[in-house]
Amino acid sequence: MKRAHLHVKNLKSALLKMLRVLLLLFVFDSATAQDIHYSQFNSSPKNLTPAQTGLFDGDWRFVGNYRSQWLAVPVPYKTFSLAADTRFSKLLKNDVPAAGLVINTDKAGDSKFTTFQALASLAYIKKLTADSTNFLSLAIQPGFTTKSFNVNGLTFDNQYNGDTYDKNLLSGENFPKTRITYFELGAGLAYLWKKNARNQINIGVSALHLTQPKQSFFNNEEIKLDMKTCVSGLAEFPIAEKLDVIPTFMYQSQGKFKETLIGGFGKYYLKPINGLATAVSLGAFYRLKDAFIVVANMDYKNFNVGVSYDVNISGLIPATNRRGAFELSVIYIFKKEPVFIAKKRVCPIYM
Repeated sequence: MKRAHLHVKNLKSALLKMLRVLLLLFVFDSATAQDIHYSQFNSSPKNLTPAQTGLFDGDWRFVGNYRSQWLAVPVPYKTFSLAADTRFSKLLKNDVPAAGLVINTDKAGDSKFTTFQALASLAYIKKLTADSTNFLSLAIQPGFTTKSFNVNGLTFDNQYNGDTYDKNLLSGENFPKTRITYFELGAGLAYLWKKNARNQINIGVSALHLTQPKQSFFNNEEIKLDMKTCVSGLAEFPIAEKLDVIPTFMYQSQGKFKETLIGGFGKYYLKPINGLATAVSLGAFYRLKDAFIVVANMDYKNFNVGVSYDVNISGLIPATNRRGAFELSVIYIFKKEPVFIAKKRVCPIYM
């Protein structure tokens, strides 16, 4: 009986070791192979394509995003983003240069695997028609990324004495480095047709990690970050006096990883406040083979606030109990009151 009990304990110890190794491998593989991503992708425009820089109605745009993923696991993944952009409308007679900055940070797992990015975006917005309803934006996005992890939060095979885990035992592991930093370069293209605030089409494409930087913690020259391509778009048009529909999609590919998101919003306009549009939006999205997403959004004065929740439907259901991710987004647009001058141009980008 005693021998059977010892055998069960050893089996449980072996299974626990295997689980920890698999989790460690998963964290390192997913963190180095895939970029951060948001379900509310349109609320993080410069993470879609740098060409969205400056494509908004106002003088300055400030964006904040927060995502907490896999709340059912012991250490949820957390992602934060802060961004700002503006146009320099007085530098050119017709076309408009724009600039922006986005900072991303992501922390994952027991190792606190952290990704920090600081990316600048420089865009050139070309007016395609005299009535200022059609625009083409071309942009580049240089910057840098730092990745790091903390060994102290990890456990290894050599720290199991055959019965229990002993933190005083040496791990037997030797990591040449726990932090790497590399240069980033991306580019993007966007097309905007905007007749007014309730009639628009916005389509963007991007290619990120053009330099395919090396990112090994073990000085392995063959481990590089795959280039990522992304295509996204939305349309908005009214179907009733106070109701718009906003179909939208996003597809991105990075190495062997693919992500497709399709869905849309219904947007209901409330009574304006101080002359500014006020509206509430409800939406639903489907990330192929991964999650259903519900989104609520509100436009109030110069703010747009969105919340969303992912319901996991992938093979991780036994671990996640269908609990996917919670997201919060906040967009604030600062706009100076323009001096009224009668113009034929109708798009607010050039007003």
